[in-house]
Amino acid sequence: MTSWRPATQEPIALQACLYDYLRNRSPKVYLDGKSSVTALGQTTELMSDGQKLTLNLTIIPVGSGKINGRETVEFSVTGQAADKSSGYNVEGRVVIDSKTLAFLAIEATPTVVNIR
Repeated sequence: MTSWRPATQEPIALQACLYDYLRNRSPKVYLDGKSSVTALGQTTELMSDGQKLTLNLTIIPVGSGKINGRETVEFSVTGQAADKSSGYNVEGRVVIDSKTLAFLAIEATPTVVNIR
């Protein structure tokens, strides 16, 4: 892949926690063969900065396709997250390789909806 570049900075703790959550939960939905809206379950995770983040995300299969000749499945991600200071709406997508279950793309964008 000629377009890959290493990260220039460490992701913020909130975003890293969202990525880890999606990385751990998304392939299971694909393996279960569900083709409808699937709640990933509410959980509280520990972020890299030591704070707790409560997550409640849902993924929806939106299609399949090919990237660089590999069969892929794409999911849309929606839901909420909250830490001790803010609440967030989360929107994003996950693209996984159908054969290896490797992640080809993970995007999760938190938008602040309230501040405590």
